[in-house]
Amino acid sequence: MSDSQDYTSFVAPEPADLAPLFPGYEIHNLIATGGMGAVYCAVQKSLDRTVALKILPQELSKDAAFCAGFEAEAKAMARLNHPNLIGVHDFGEVNGMLYIVMEFVPGKSIYHSADGIAIDPSEVIRLVTGICQGLAHAHEHGILHRDIKPSNILLDLSAQPKIGDFGLARPFDRKIEEGEEIFGTPHYTAPEVVENPHSVDYRADIFSVGVLLHELLTGKLPANDPRPASLISRCDTRFDAIIRRATQPNPAARYASAAEMANDLQAIAKPAAAHLPKAAAVQRPVAKRRAVSKKKKASSGGSSVFLLLLIGAAGAAAYWYFNKKPSVVVVVEPPAAEVVAPPVAAPEPAPEPEPLIEEAPAPPPVVTAEPAPEVEMTPEPAPEVVVTPPPVAAPKYDVANLFARGRTAMKDRATPLIAGLQEDLKDNVTSLERELERALRKMHYTRESSEQIIAQDVAEWRRAGNRLPAEVGGRLAAYPDVFKSFSKHIEAQAKLDSEFDAEMTKLRDVYVDGIGRQVEKLRAAGDTGAVELIQEEIDSAKKSPDYFSDLMGASVVTDKR
Repeated sequence: MSDSQDYTSFVAPEPADLAPLFPGYEIHNLIATGGMGAVYCAVQKSLDRTVALKILPQELSKDAAFCAGFEAEAKAMARLNHPNLIGVHDFGEVNGMLYIVMEFVPGKSIYHSADGIAIDPSEVIRLVTGICQGLAHAHEHGILHRDIKPSNILLDLSAQPKIGDFGLARPFDRKIEEGEEIFGTPHYTAPEVVENPHSVDYRADIFSVGVLLHELLTGKLPANDPRPASLISRCDTRFDAIIRRATQPNPAARYASAAEMANDLQAIAKPAAAHLPKAAAVQRPVAKRRAVSKKKKASSGGSSVFLLLLIGAAGAAAYWYFNKKPSVVVVVEPPAAEVVAPPVAAPEPAPEPEPLIEEAPAPPPVVTAEPAPEVEMTPEPAPEVVVTPPPVAAPKYDVANLFARGRTAMKDRATPLIAGLQEDLKDNVTSLERELERALRKMHYTRESSEQIIAQDVAEWRRAGNRLPAEVGGRLAAYPDVFKSFSKHIEAQAKLDSEFDAEMTKLRDVYVDGIGRQVEKLRAAGDTGAVELIQEEIDSAKKSPDYFSDLMGASVVTDKR
């Protein structure tokens, strides 16, 4: 299951460090942490109530658009009261950090509980019905979630689903800010969120629930396996109709409400045989013709006559040939399943039929001709043909604006990642510098002399963007005892790079998915020029990691030597 893009530079504060900032709460322990913040279990002293305290990175409080969305989330959720929605008690900002106080749910998310697992259909009905009912309540109060996915659905101790993390939630009437168009999680996001963000309404959430329904039934995303759920997991075929309707590209063709989708799910009690797909039957290899030997059995009574009914597309008939010796019955099998007659006793045999296939005449003798003498010929060089490609049609669609909006949205996410990597690389060099000083002092160097030995190398690392070289150089090369510390920090640098690259790849996939959604629409409109430009951009981003990094301004931290 997919998860959203995170700010990996965020480091969760210790509970003891947060205590002075929240005197009204007794902060117990860290529950979970990620790039987008940290969640702590706390007790609200005035009400003796256990709550979840979520702290967001300081970088986000500097983003005016994000702060507006965060405030909208908190106020919107505080107005809601439903057993399938996580309640919000308070929100604010302290010491440059946004925070929100929520209902404490002592359980894990669906993402952590069922990643890649096909769940029993009856349990899926219960879970998704609860999710639909919670969304219906939010939609009735004018609140759109916009990021329904497994990691945002928590399960309490009774395994009841609770929708949380309305981080992208907004009232229907709040204007979308620039850079918010391509928010969401790839494969769960409805097409209109990217293609026409100003028209997004509650039906975008219904699309995401349809994707989630398919994933819970099959353990796979529709994008990875687009076959109907019933063919993948042999569930009731009525699920296919629900998923198909919920995930229609055209919002008008989807369910009119989440409550309507919940009603259709509840109508499926238990998978019935009448609704099982054909794939549920055991498939057997079918031979066109098969010989079955029948031996004569002793019988105290007279002879009996048996009829074998054979089912076939053409209604082919089979004939019984009776003989005193073992007879051979030729069975023509239908394509769906094989039918084999039981052993029977045969009466006196009828005369054997004459063979129907006449023996083919012998082929004529093959006459081998003498090979003609080879004649060496020097071929004339073919004239060079210069093919001039047809001119590319000018695009009618504003492709440049599409790219600009997508890049702006992604750059807003990439900037904190870049800043975080810069800070981590700097800390890595600082940590190595201190370890080298300690190592040299163990060799009986004074602090001043150890600093002088490493000063030249450290200055060079700083100039290179706080990047360590592959090998120890400069004056430090003469001190083998420092190699262990150096190698450890090289590994730490490689790990930071790997984590950063993984997050940038996620952003690239969001960008490619966002602009790629326009291709089919433009192709249908005959705008080949725009389609070609978008495809070139997609190919460039996929084939060259440096291309997307340069678009995001990440070369300042990815110049690896």
